[in-house]
Amino acid sequence: MKKFMKKRCRHLLAFLFTILMLISSASVGKAASPDQTLLNTYATKYGRVGAAVSLSQLQNSSTLNIIKQRYNSITLENEMKPDALLGYSPNLISVSTAQSLGYYIPSNYTEAYVPRINFSTLDQVLQICYNNGLGMRAHTLVWHAQTPSWFFRTNYSSSGGFVSPQVMTARMEFYIKTVMNHVYLSPYGSVVYAWDVVNEYLHSPSDSGWVRIFGNVSTNAQFVKDAYRFAHETLSYFGLRNTVKLFYNDYNEYMIPNDIIALINFINSGTKYCDGVGGQSHISTSFPSASYYKSAYQAFMNAGLEIQITELDAGAPSESAQASYVYDIMKAVNELKKAGANITSITWWGLSDDVSWRNDNPLLFSNLYTPKASYYRTIDAYNDVFGAGGPTTTLSDGWYYIRSVHSGKYLTVANNTGANAQNVEIRSMNGTDGQKWYLTNLGNGYFTLRSRLGNYALDVVYGENTDGANIQIYSYYGGTAQQFKAVPGNTSGQFGIVTACSNGTKGLDCYNWTTYDGTNVCQWTYYAQANQLWIFEPTN
Repeated sequence: MKKFMKKRCRHLLAFLFTILMLISSASVGKAASPDQTLLNTYATKYGRVGAAVSLSQLQNSSTLNIIKQRYNSITLENEMKPDALLGYSPNLISVSTAQSLGYYIPSNYTEAYVPRINFSTLDQVLQICYNNGLGMRAHTLVWHAQTPSWFFRTNYSSSGGFVSPQVMTARMEFYIKTVMNHVYLSPYGSVVYAWDVVNEYLHSPSDSGWVRIFGNVSTNAQFVKDAYRFAHETLSYFGLRNTVKLFYNDYNEYMIPNDIIALINFINSGTKYCDGVGGQSHISTSFPSASYYKSAYQAFMNAGLEIQITELDAGAPSESAQASYVYDIMKAVNELKKAGANITSITWWGLSDDVSWRNDNPLLFSNLYTPKASYYRTIDAYNDVFGAGGPTTTLSDGWYYIRSVHSGKYLTVANNTGANAQNVEIRSMNGTDGQKWYLTNLGNGYFTLRSRLGNYALDVVYGENTDGANIQIYSYYGGTAQQFKAVPGNTSGQFGIVTACSNGTKGLDCYNWTTYDGTNVCQWTYYAQANQLWIFEPTN
């Protein structure tokens, strides 16, 4: 221990310089191992992780491959909204023609015509998702924005007056049931697992067609309840009500949780039509704080609602600021999930910053191929709550030399001396007992490494969960300070050695990337670089 304290003093300036370089390059927090992804962390815990995409992105084979590597769900960013299906001007067809096309016409529909619905893009997306193992959130059916004005007016004419509530209710039933029927009559419709039935109603402006026809925004709007009833009836008809979920989706959900809960309670009075809340989460480092955000989702959890985070992005003035903020937000989400919140999907609103609708670089990737610090911190937030995700490897019990990939030198007890707090370093192969380690699997995914020098084990000083904590040998007692896990590295046969006392987020590190004999070994945030990778070589 005394020896490392001296080394800390000698390397203090180098240490501070390294930290400054990490911050300036926004590479802090790359603790995720190369084989940890959103799929084998968040998807295993939440069920669905996704991104907002377009048909053209799905049709690009390279982009589609990236989507499949990162996500198991997609949401169409714009191409399933009402204006995309209805068109900017009406293409009216007779009721009889509509019925021949399979459109649903309610019994109380009194008009002679309905608008033709263009399913071309939707059909292509359904097939691509089906053929590539992707689920789909259907977004959205009833919304004040991106719904053509003519849909609310007499004779479906932009110059007409607003229709009566009775006429509009019939139009709404026609639209909801026709779209949903089309999806589930498709051979590929099974990919759709959730619907945003009503979107942003609580933020409807006073000139919205829905408000002009049905009255001011309230938490007991009958037409909103009717929308969910129509969707519920459609799913029930197809026998899907227990497997496909219906959501109320809104933005700034963290500011109005009580209104959202009241609205959903009204919708579900009598019969449960709405399964839960879709929280868009278009957030920023300036607002909301992680604690404020968490309190709203705690309220949704306490209300017994299923939760899906549907349009997540986080703006920030810098990449490092975003990384820190995203970590706090995702840690809060993970803590709620661990506490029992029924969060079943997380969707990021776009694949990367260069195609985002925002100009403040809000996503986890700067372009399709380049992860940002916020991506790694998203994985860190998962690890810090649930433990390191992704595959691990079980090595056989036995004696090993342990070689650094970066330097080619071996994990060595300093001075080949067995004693409490004896330092551990790297050194050229010499075959002494101080370079021999006996690996014993503990049955919990971790193992101990005991020295050939006596009843001493590799040990993190004081079991600290901090960067720079020294690695030493100490009398064997088997606590978390003496437990380690092998995480596969970039190449077969190479492993990170992560520590149990850090919950798998930190690993053995050759200090400051140096390679000389006597380089100190310490614990550092694991990011799978060569100075943190090791090869286990069985001894004779």
